Amino acid sequence: MYDKQYGSIAPTQERFEEKKQHYRELRDKFRADPRAASELAAWKKQDNNYDYQLLNENHRAFIPPGLIGKTFSPSFPRWVLTDTFFSEYANHNAPDLILSETRRSYIIGNVASYDGRQYPSAVSGKRPEGQSFAHSLVIPKDRVYNVVDPAATADNCDLIREMRTHFISFWNSPYNVGKAKMLARAKRALEDQDKKLRAADGGSPPAYEAVRDDVFAFFEATKPAFEQLKTSDFVCGFHVFPDNSIGHLHMHVFPHADAFRVHSTREYDWKTVPVEAIVEVEHEDQE
Repeated sequence: MYDKQYGSIAPTQERFEEKKQHYRELRDKFRADPRAASELAAWKKQDNNYDYQLLNENHRAFIPPGLIGKTFSPSFPRWVLTDTFFSEYANHNAPDLILSETRRSYIIGNVASYDGRQYPSAVSGKRPEGQSFAHSLVIPKDRVYNVVDPAATADNCDLIREMRTHFISFWNSPYNVGKAKMLARAKRALEDQDKKLRAADGGSPPAYEAVRDDVFAFFEATKPAFEQLKTSDFVCGFHVFPDNSIGHLHMHVFPHADAFRVHSTREYDWKTVPVEAIVEVEHEDQE
């Protein structure tokens, strides 16, 4: 049943039931679409000649068209139509971006900073920052499109259960290795965004310069509390198609308490469905 420690993102049993219904309706709509099964099959075979009308509507879920034929590094393969930023992740990214690995999944940090003050020109509805301090992701190695993909919930939700278990094991790893890696990745995202802002023509915007010191001070001040968290203090959830931004299954992992979300976006809370809600729906629908 629902763990009521999910804070403002899902504070009541009623809200949890709404999340379940949200998932159930979108799952059923996707699977009823006559295009779904054939497009999933083609995408998993990496068929770059297929006309993906559902999975990549408006070019929003696969690799951006402008990147096709290009690469982030000469040592990486060139992007093709059916690639996403998470599919075959190890082939397209430096090894140090993978925080943890099991036979079935990776844990990675969010590329975007969690601090919205580093995105002074962002507009409502398109906030790029993470949903909380040290927002991270768990992604499967196999091609699974989204949680509405039957492969995500097959065998009593075996895959998404493994993804959650992977995070739990990582967080509880000996000598706090997992915690240290998450913190290091979160700081790197702050530093990377800081460099982008300062490298812009004319330097970083005055609005950012005014808070820059506090951006890094907040990180240092929040670290001790973050290190004391339990796994029950994290949301492990999914953005359900068609509300996903990347066409490869990924589980968002972030602390739910308000203290960790002071400078992060809440714009996507409505579409974040906890893994527990999905497991319950699948269990109920099999009865």
